[in-house]
Amino acid sequence: MSSPAVQERLQHIDALRAIAALLVVCTHVSETFYSLSPQTESTRWLFDVSHGWDFGRIGVVAFFFISGFVIPFSARPGLPRAGWDFAIKRLFRIFPAYWLSVPAGALACYWLWGKEFTATDFLVNLTLMQDLVGVQPAIGLYWTLLVELTFYAICLVFLVTGNIRKYSRIAAFSGGLALVVLVWLIAYGRGRALFSFNITLWLVHLSIMSMGTLFRAWYDGELESRVARAGFYGLIAFYLVGFPVVSTFFAGLPWRHTVPYSIGISLVLLGTTILRIRNPVMTWLGQISYSIYLFHPIVFYPVLWLLYQLPVDSWWRTRHLIVYLGFNTAITIAIAAIVYTVVEKPSIQLGRRVAKAITRRSVSTRPVYEPD
Repeated sequence: MSSPAVQERLQHIDALRAIAALLVVCTHVSETFYSLSPQTESTRWLFDVSHGWDFGRIGVVAFFFISGFVIPFSARPGLPRAGWDFAIKRLFRIFPAYWLSVPAGALACYWLWGKEFTATDFLVNLTLMQDLVGVQPAIGLYWTLLVELTFYAICLVFLVTGNIRKYSRIAAFSGGLALVVLVWLIAYGRGRALFSFNITLWLVHLSIMSMGTLFRAWYDGELESRVARAGFYGLIAFYLVGFPVVSTFFAGLPWRHTVPYSIGISLVLLGTTILRIRNPVMTWLGQISYSIYLFHPIVFYPVLWLLYQLPVDSWWRTRHLIVYLGFNTAITIAIAAIVYTVVEKPSIQLGRRVAKAITRRSVSTRPVYEPD
C-alpha cells in the first residue's frame, strides 16, 4: 500500500494525467464532430487548433512520460518474488477495464455502424495483441496500451535482473534507443529509411518512458551517478530540442509529427517542478483518467450516430463545436467514474490481494507510490 504522504506529495501527477486525458478527448471529439453540419464546420477553429498542435499526441506523450515516472517505482525489489508482485498488480490494473471496453468498443465503433467486427477480431482483442497479428482493434487507441504493456515487460526484466534502481543502466537503455532514432532520422534525411517510421515511434515512446524513470530518480534526489545524470540531461536535450529540429529540418518530417513530443515532455516537466496543480477535482479526474481515455470513443461514436439520424439542419446538429465537446466530455467523465468505482478500483484491490497471497509477505525498504 502506498504511503499517504507519498500520495499527497505526488497529487500533481494525477492532475497531469487528467490534463493528458482531456487533451486526447478534445482532439478526438473535435475532429469527429466539426463536419457534422455546415454550421458546426463554421466553428471548426477548435479542431484547427487541437489538430494543428496535435493535442492528442501531446496527451499520449505526457501519459507515456508519466508512466515512466511512476510505474518502475511501484516495484518492490526487496520483496520475495518481486517480479510476480509487480506483474500481477500491473495486469490487474490494465486488463479488467480494458476487457470491458472491448465489447463496448465493438458496438460503438463497428456494429452500430453496420461494420464487420468478427468473433475472431473480438477474441484477439481480448489479448491486446491485435496489432501484432494484423487484427483490427475494437478502438483505435489500443495501440498505446500495447506500448504500455511492453514497458511493463521491460520494467519486469530490469526488476528480476536487479537493475530496476540502477539508473546508469536505465540511462544506457533509454539513450541507446534515442541513438537508434537519431541514426534513423539521419538516414531518412539522406533518402534511406532503415525501417518503418512506426517502429521508430515505438523506440521513441519506450525511450521517453525510460527517461521518465530517470526524471523520477532525479526528482527524488536519487540520481547520484554521474553517468546517469549525464544520460538524463542528454536525453532531455535530445527530446526537447534535437528530436524536433533534426526530424523537421534535416529529415523533412512534418513538424506536427515530432514537436508535440517536446510539448508533452515539457508539460510534465513544468507540471512536476514549477506549476504543480494540486486541486481535488483535478486529482480525482487523474484517478479516473484511464477510463476517461479508454471509454471516450465509446461515448462520442454513439452520440455521433444518433445525430446522423437527424436532418442536417436540425437544432441538434447545428450547435457550436464546443457544445459537442462539453457534452461528450461530461458523459465520458460520468461513465469513467462508474467504471473506476465498479471495475478499476476493485480490480486494483484484488490484484494486491492476489499478489500478496502469491508472494506471501510484503517487504518494502521505503514507501512507494502505486499509481491507480
